[in-house]
This record gives sequence, C-alpha cells and structure tokens, in this order.
Amino acid sequence: MHSKPKVLILCNDFPPINSIGADRPNSWYLYFKEFGIEPVVITKHWNSDGNTSFNEIHKSKHEEKTKYGELIKIPRRETPSIWFKSKFQSKYPMLRKGLTFIEKIISFRLGFLDQHYGIYLEAKKYIAKNKVSAVITTGEPFILFRYGRKLQKEFGIKWIADYRDGWYLNHISVLDSSILWKIMRKWELIHEKKLCVQSDMITTVDPQMAGRLSKFLRKEVSIIYNGFWDYYQSSNTTVEKQNKITFNHTGTLTTGQHIEFFLDALLVLFRNEKLSKENFQFNLIGLEYFPQQMKRLDSYQEMIGEIIFTTPRLPKKEAVEMNLMADYLVNFTDPNISAIYAKTYDYIACQKPILVIPGDNGLLDNLVTKNKLGKVLNSQDDIIELLLNPNVEYTPNKADTSFFTRKNQTEIFVKKIETLILKD
Repeated sequence: MHSKPKVLILCNDFPPINSIGADRPNSWYLYFKEFGIEPVVITKHWNSDGNTSFNEIHKSKHEEKTKYGELIKIPRRETPSIWFKSKFQSKYPMLRKGLTFIEKIISFRLGFLDQHYGIYLEAKKYIAKNKVSAVITTGEPFILFRYGRKLQKEFGIKWIADYRDGWYLNHISVLDSSILWKIMRKWELIHEKKLCVQSDMITTVDPQMAGRLSKFLRKEVSIIYNGFWDYYQSSNTTVEKQNKITFNHTGTLTTGQHIEFFLDALLVLFRNEKLSKENFQFNLIGLEYFPQQMKRLDSYQEMIGEIIFTTPRLPKKEAVEMNLMADYLVNFTDPNISAIYAKTYDYIACQKPILVIPGDNGLLDNLVTKNKLGKVLNSQDDIIELLLNPNVEYTPNKADTSFFTRKNQTEIFVKKIETLILKD
C-alpha cells in the first residue's frame, strides 16, 4: 500500500487565531488526508485568538500528531519590533512602525531579523528528516514566499505560492501614500517578481485576483476559493425575534468601501422619522476593533445608539448568532476592485439574503444574482425603496452554493497538487 504524499503548509495565521487567514490553511489541514495527502502544518504557537491588538505567542514549541496530520507550532521569536511591542504596547506608534519597517526591509536579505524565520528553520529541519513532496506558503506575510523558494532550491521539492490577497497588487495598501510604504512596496515588488516566477504553482481566492496575478507575473494562476465550512443553524432557540428589520455588516471596512453611500440613505429616512429604534437596526459587527474605521461614523452620531450599533471584535460563534438573527447581511463594494469578500461565504452559510451596496458590475454581483442569494442596490433610491418595503427574493440552490464549501474547495486543491507532484 502506497503511503500518502506529504505536503508542508507554512502559515502565520492558524487556530486559535480567529481570522480568514487562519481558516484557509486549517481547511487544508482538516481535509487533505481525506483526499489523499498527508498535511504537515508549520505555524506559530499562538496563545490568543486574534481578537486583541497584539497577539501573544508561547515561548515553547508544540508538536502534535492527530488523525488529520501533523502540527508543528514554533515559539515566539524575539526581534527588536516584537520586543518593542511587548514592552510598550500601543505607545510610541511612530517608533514601532519605524522598527517594523527596518526589519521588513532587511529580512528579505537577512532572515534572522524576521519574526517568521523560525517557520523556515523548522520546515528545513523537517524536510531534512522526512520525504516531502511539496511545500505551500500562504501569505500574508509574503516573506513566507521567500522561504518557499529557498526550500524549493535547497531540497528540489515543489513550491506552491498561495495568495490570500494581492501583494504588490493589494487594493488596500496601494492607497497608502506614505513615503515609507512607497519605499516598501517598490522593494517588495522586486522580490515578488523574482520569487514568484520560480514557483511551481500559484493559487489565489477568486477569478479577478487570478487574472490580475496572471497578467502581472506572466504565469498561470489557479483558483481555490475561500469558501465556508458548512451551513449554520442557530443554537439560540430562546431569543425571540424583535419586531424590527435588522441589517448586519461583519468585519472590516476598507478605505474604498463606501459605507457613507448607505448611511446617507439611512439618515434621510431617520430624519423623516421613517426609521427609528422601534422598526430598524443596523449592526456593524466587529468595527470597534478598527478605531480608524470607527471615525467614519463621526458624521452620523445622531443615529448611533438609535438605529446604528457597533460591537468589538466578537468570537466567531457570537458573530454568527447575530447574523442568524438578522434579516439582511450587507456587503459594501469597493470601486477599486471586484472581489468576493471572505465575509460573503459566511453570509451564504447563514442562509440569509445578501445585499450588495452598490453593485460592483463583477464577481460579487454575479455571485449574488446568479445564485439568487439576495439583491444588488445600485442607488440610494434603491436603498430607500428596500428600507421602506423590504422584500428580497432569496431562493438559492444548495447544490450550486455547496461548491463553495471549504471541503469541496480542498478537494479541488488536492487534485491540482497531485497533478503537480506527478509531473515528474
């Protein structure tokens, strides 16, 4: 009987970290073995869930073999910026940013100054003692791509570079006009092109990103969607539904996502007494975790606590329960990019109508309309009409939307990896 091929997964985010970045490699860890690959995850030994500003890492290493595969969690690596953060927390932000900038610049030449370097060292040690068929690096942080390339050269194994977001093509970082960030982008651009053209496979999260990367790097790019774990069912059967319409938005707001487009429509109806705390509620779940984004509500203070409510970053279970109690789940689009935001898959799993505000004339519009998942609101008149007369067709076909479960996406990924491994 042939043993399953081993694949190393190098990642920064992994449970107990509560993030999309953690869910992606975790799904591979949980399902690879079922489809014929033995996963070995090398990550950090996290001591927190990602809901705090500075996440803690254990000082000890942890190794574990489970029915799914192997977990190797490395201890904290003390670098100048890590020491600074642990000692001063949020104090002296400019000094902290300066230290982080210097470390990032130098780490592409001198790995020992990189806080993620231990992941590479552990992977190197593992491959030296075990037969490994491929290594997957999933970024951010994109310094892991450097380590994937090093392992590829040193051991002659296949290297798969997985983009959760763009690196140079990141639609958020491109809007940062600071001098330090411009220098960083140009420096990382050199390394991205140098490294990624050498990869054996590139994967990313949606067709839009795949097309942009393919053109940018002049290489084929495969699509492995983020997806959702399974359809949610509410465990909270004791809470009665309030006699009001509830809209929820979960997570971060990028600079380009025009929440003001929606808030202005709310304000018109609020001032005309068409919306009140008795008949409407808009929840921004987790927004308090992002102080800069909270400032975007400053012009709408009269509605805060009346029809608009914010929360700190919540444990996943609590956020899901709030969404299961909502009537509509909101996706704000960004005119700079067409993308299927990770929150969209969670919305699908909640089986509640999704509102796209405004339409992106691309991936998100197509996903929602094609699968009858909700409605696209392209104007403030559309928003006002829905608020006054909430009536959205929601008749998705589970056979179609189940394509986006993480298990199905992992099966697709495994087939691509097996094809790559068998090429030689």
